[in-house]
Amino acid sequence: MSKLDAFWLVIAGTLTWVAATVFYVTFARNVIEHAFWFYALNALLIGAALTIFYELTIRLRQVFRAARPWAGVFYALPGLAGAAIVTARFQSFFPDLPPESLGRYAALILVGYALMLNSALERPARRTPVGKLADRH
Repeated sequence: MSKLDAFWLVIAGTLTWVAATVFYVTFARNVIEHAFWFYALNALLIGAALTIFYELTIRLRQVFRAARPWAGVFYALPGLAGAAIVTARFQSFFPDLPPESLGRYAALILVGYALMLNSALERPARRTPVGKLADRH
């Protein structure tokens, strides 16, 4: 993985974290925090969005499979650092949201990145044997 790949992964990771944060702040009070099942659904949707944009970025940059765990780190690091800063100063950044939204925001971001990093650590499927040895299995 080149330095340019790492640069674009950091940029893409930053943009997706900003989009996830804006989504949460926009819809937190009236939609996301309205019911637990809807909050859980949105956590899965944010995780899916992070994973889709991560996969899109590594495929566009043609990152080798062996380098994908590091690519996942470069992609997730700006979002996790940004989320740490936001959670440390949550009330000053978002005074309109109730204090309990702090934990919900942090959990939403952590679940999203955990799902995305699961994709980064995924191993390729083993190929099935072909030929005479295949009959012995």
